[in-house]
Amino acid sequence: MFSQGWQIGLHINTAQVTVVAIKGNRYKWCLQGWWVFPLDEPVFTSTGLLAITQEFRSILIKLRTHLPYRYSLRVSYPVQCVLLRTLSLPSTTLQGLPLERFVQLSVERLFSHLHELTWDYCLGPDTSTEISVTVTRNKVLKDYYALFKNAGLTVDVVELASTALYPLLDPRGSSTLIVEDREIWLWATCHQQQYHHGQCLKVDFPTTETVIHSIAINSESYFFAGDQNDADQINIDSYSLLKAIEQSPPVIASRPDLVVALGLALRKADQL
Repeated sequence: MFSQGWQIGLHINTAQVTVVAIKGNRYKWCLQGWWVFPLDEPVFTSTGLLAITQEFRSILIKLRTHLPYRYSLRVSYPVQCVLLRTLSLPSTTLQGLPLERFVQLSVERLFSHLHELTWDYCLGPDTSTEISVTVTRNKVLKDYYALFKNAGLTVDVVELASTALYPLLDPRGSSTLIVEDREIWLWATCHQQQYHHGQCLKVDFPTTETVIHSIAINSESYFFAGDQNDADQINIDSYSLLKAIEQSPPVIASRPDLVVALGLALRKADQL
């Protein structure tokens, strides 16, 4: 059921780098380690360009000393660096090479200068009728991969922080998870087995209640991970990392800053 080695999620925001490592053991996930590295200067500019710093290089080199030989590293990628599009499939039976060809032609129609871009796609939000396409600039993505490679790390997956929350939602129910991530809110919703995600600035949406009102889809239950206290006033449950993994003692249960990194670690391989 589980691959060999550790699955590692690494999330970057303006203030710190957070890392969670897990491993499958008898049909459950067990925590292998977690790390928080403060940042004195951001890794990305406000426009999403990579700002390569010696501080971040040193963090990656230090992290590598803690990891085993066999691992799968999944890292967050800033939404400022990407364009997102949802494509409706002409047929629910489209698979394999015909599906890939359909996406290729659709992307060519949507974007000029395609040779300067890297794109990927996955099922959803409606997994039966839609494909989500993510597009980013070649140079930014290559520089990002190279930064990890120079530190001795191999990146398997880059993922938006908001979509990294999907594995933390129960696909059988209707729920929303809201995460306070420094100056922004991240949110993800699962409703009728369809996934949706987004982010917004705290300066525009100062409370969890305003974030909930901004989400078009209503959920039966809401969960919150962060430092704000107003969530208790509107009947939102605090999200516990122990919902997804087992650990004794529960040291990380009260660490909401590790939620995105855990979602990255739990991310499954893409299957189309």
